[in-house]
Amino acid sequence: MQDDVASKTGGKGITFCSWNVRGANEPIKRDKILAHLKSLNTDIIFLQETRLKNESHNRLRGRWSGQLYHSTFPSKARGTVILIRKGIPFKHKSTIAYKEGKYIIVSGEMYSTSLTLVNIYSPNFDNPQFFNKIFYLIPDMSNLIIGGDLNCVLDQYLDRSSFQRIITSKSSEPLNTYKQQKYKGRMEDCQSFRKRIFLLLRCP
Repeated sequence: MQDDVASKTGGKGITFCSWNVRGANEPIKRDKILAHLKSLNTDIIFLQETRLKNESHNRLRGRWSGQLYHSTFPSKARGTVILIRKGIPFKHKSTIAYKEGKYIIVSGEMYSTSLTLVNIYSPNFDNPQFFNKIFYLIPDMSNLIIGGDLNCVLDQYLDRSSFQRIITSKSSEPLNTYKQQKYKGRMEDCQSFRKRIFLLLRCP
């Protein structure tokens, strides 16, 4: 997929951003978030902890010229959003939006390649069952991009600002198992620490 996208974008490729915004209810803060994202000129954006209700997402949609997909929680808490910049040829096929605002799974096609986007705002405690449920719902497609605030330690060297070694989270086990079973271990980690973007590519 990478070589194909690069050739069709003049070598630029597709850029990604993952950001826990810790609330986007206030209009001024929401405008600042959108202004910053537009200045980054990022193609696909994963936002967590937006704390927006359905009607508030309509306001967000009105300020974003591209595609927007979201999952919400009934109260002003949690919430995940996937933003796709205008001009990115993503053709939407299906969406699975968790009713408690903890994740959203968006499937479609881009540059004639099947693609699934997953944005996760995981619980702040070690909960491997949460990840097992998500991976069970992901369609068996060629390419998968996972972004979000995973709230777990996948790598004790990358995911900790302290030099003190700790035990890797049990929540990392479902991700590593899924990677090995579905993608033969091929994974590109695009960002360190807990807020990560993973690009999982099918091996030939």
